Amino acid sequence: MNTPSQVTESVVRNHLQAFLEHKGLDAILADYADDASFLSDSRTYRGKTEIREFFEDFVAALPAQAVQQFSLHSLRCEDNVAHIIWSAGSELPLGTDTFVVHDGKISFQTCALYVPPVV
Repeated sequence: MNTPSQVTESVVRNHLQAFLEHKGLDAILADYADDASFLSDSRTYRGKTEIREFFEDFVAALPAQAVQQFSLHSLRCEDNVAHIIWSAGSELPLGTDTFVVHDGKISFQTCALYVPPVV
């Protein structure tokens, strides 16, 4: 029987795989509960329709080769909460996300990125 931490890790790894393997927005969104919330630095996205908007904008704004340069530095899970630290090349040297998983779906996520200034 899987522990809550194992379920959470499985959901987060599936979410990352969908993104990194270019499986498309439907595959990425399949990991979210219908009433999920996603907090970014600019706004709160509520529900899959709004979360889709975030990912449409995020994917469109990614630097060239960012997905190929993605590196997962850590993934820690405690019960239904997961935290990841990642990078995606020199243009995205630090990203961090926190996920809350209920009933095998992401119910809440935060995301923060450090983007160095262009000189």
